[in-house]
Amino acid sequence: MKQGALILLLSLLVFHGAFSQGLTPEEWGLEAFEIKHETLGDIHYYVTEKGIDQEKPLLFLFSGTSGLPTMLVVKSGEKSLQLGTVPPDQLHSFSEDFHVVFMAKAGTPFCETIEVEEIDPMKNLEEYRPSDEYVQNAGMEWEMQASKIVIDDLLQRLAIDENRIVAMGISEGGLLVTRLASEDSRITHLVSVISTGLNQFFSSIINRRMDAATGALTHEEAQKEVESLFAIYKDIYANPESTDKWYYGHPYKRWGSFCHFIPVEYLVKLDIPILLVNGTADRSSPILHSDYIMLEFIRRGKTNLTYHVVPGMGHSMHGVVIEDGKEKRVSHRADVFKKIKDWIQSHSR
Repeated sequence: MKQGALILLLSLLVFHGAFSQGLTPEEWGLEAFEIKHETLGDIHYYVTEKGIDQEKPLLFLFSGTSGLPTMLVVKSGEKSLQLGTVPPDQLHSFSEDFHVVFMAKAGTPFCETIEVEEIDPMKNLEEYRPSDEYVQNAGMEWEMQASKIVIDDLLQRLAIDENRIVAMGISEGGLLVTRLASEDSRITHLVSVISTGLNQFFSSIINRRMDAATGALTHEEAQKEVESLFAIYKDIYANPESTDKWYYGHPYKRWGSFCHFIPVEYLVKLDIPILLVNGTADRSSPILHSDYIMLEFIRRGKTNLTYHVVPGMGHSMHGVVIEDGKEKRVSHRADVFKKIKDWIQSHSR
């Protein structure tokens, strides 16, 4: 299994182990909405039910779930396993103070059940194939157009404090909210968590170089792997619209879209408040990306960026500490979400 895919799957498994949730939006405390669009097809989005009739600011949440449903039920005979891809704490940590909204990917249901020969979460997720509709719309374009339509719809449906329309992205979602804030002036705050700032492909290159520096690979082995990566990337850029070729669980079309977008180039043009949160132990979104963003803001004399670093935190917002000579897994999620809420409050009019 490819290393990047493994990290993603491990993150999803963490969510399964940490949260117990239902299989319908109602069981999640969500209200479901549908927009039928002539060119984009059906757009499905979900809003936290708590205080849905009250006026609140809006928090539009984007997660890096690729073409997976919110809940994936894996069945083998009489055995079954539920895997969640949008951890409910991301929703309910903010639902008291915000209308929290997230959108389904194109052609992707809230919950899907798949039959497998054997329940093996990593293998099951690796072998899952999203819908044809998702594959044909993979990339940023459908997400951007649909997001703006959803905001239009929300402003008509709900009582929203338009002074606080927060776009918050987790992992891949950080790229999406950066582009959305660059294109939609209604976004007042941008929060990017465990995401990247340079070309997404650069993450794998960073990891190989770091592996060589720490002795996990020899320098010769790392160089060989980097050269192999460059060959793959060259092929993707030569076929950026392909839905037949796949890499790391995504069609080339997805990579061709996301890896033409360099977030730092857009972030430095924004004047709204921006919060970046990253962990030093994250291999999916190496912190060197965010270090560079901070350096670029300093170079340009811009002061609208807050950069929060969590030492030892990985991509699932967990870390490992040593207690009594044994490794213990600890969650940073509650602290990160509190930091975000406090930051939004302190940067609001």
